[in-house]
Amino acid sequence: MTDFEPQSELSSSNRNTLVDVRRRAMDLLARREHGITELSRKLIAKDFDPQLVEQAVAGLARDNLVSDERFCEAMINSRLNRGNGPVKVRYELRSKGVAGSTIDKVMDELMPDWHQSLIDLIKKKYAGQLSGTPVERIKQVRFLSSRGFPQDMIYSVIQNAESD
Repeated sequence: MTDFEPQSELSSSNRNTLVDVRRRAMDLLARREHGITELSRKLIAKDFDPQLVEQAVAGLARDNLVSDERFCEAMINSRLNRGNGPVKVRYELRSKGVAGSTIDKVMDELMPDWHQSLIDLIKKKYAGQLSGTPVERIKQVRFLSSRGFPQDMIYSVIQNAESD
């Protein structure tokens, strides 16, 4: 191989140093925030040694380059802007390996306005008008539930819309 040929991804024989693992982790973190568990899973899936992955990720956490709290904050804001509710966001964060206590802490600090997000979603999806027919209403509630909004919040917004 000449000096001018582009190098392909690291071969498996070159994946055995802590520097290689850390470099790959930094590449992933440069694209977007990751949680500690999610980053570890991705690196192990790339055939890095699990012990080296654990060491590298611990070093990145120590250097504050990977943080479950920052990851939670970024994901909550992203999902809130997409019109997802708190149930779905919590589920997605848990599936990515974030502890429930961390999720609760970040949600308490951010205090996202899920109620307003639900109202905005209704305005966008249904032009601000919920149908009065029972069959249509059931479909609407099912859709809003699938977006991760709790039933009590949905019914509260519906009742407020009816009284306006």
